[in-house]
Amino acid sequence: MKFTLKSILLTGLLAMSANTVLVAQNSNPWFEGWYRAKFGRPSPTEEARIRSEQATTAHREAAPIQVAAPADIRFENWYRAKYGRPAPSEEARLAAEKANTAYLEVAPRQAAVPANSWFENWYRDKYGRPSPQEEARLKAQSR
Repeated sequence: MKFTLKSILLTGLLAMSANTVLVAQNSNPWFEGWYRAKFGRPSPTEEARIRSEQATTAHREAAPIQVAAPADIRFENWYRAKYGRPAPSEEARLAAEKANTAYLEVAPRQAAVPANSWFENWYRDKYGRPSPQEEARLKAQSR
């Protein structure tokens, strides 16, 4: 009797820990879909991710100007086929749309370059100066 009770408790404990591990994962599409289907809202981890994403996104105060789509699609297609670029009215619409779109400015990441690579040493020995890639990397670091 004691053995059966211990094995049932152990099995229950293992099942609970396995479910906890599944829930604790950062991105589990199956769990996210199941949680949304069952409760009708995103899981707590997904809600936290969405909240942090919204906090770091730039938003404009004013409502963007709505520019109407071109009325004559055939003319737009003809103009693009003939001249290889959008019609002036379409270019103006695209420029207005671009001006009213908010972008979050993020500094580009620097690629990790090994300090003593074979090519860099060979280039420096042959030409007596750093390679163009190494010069660009050093210039970016000095800024």
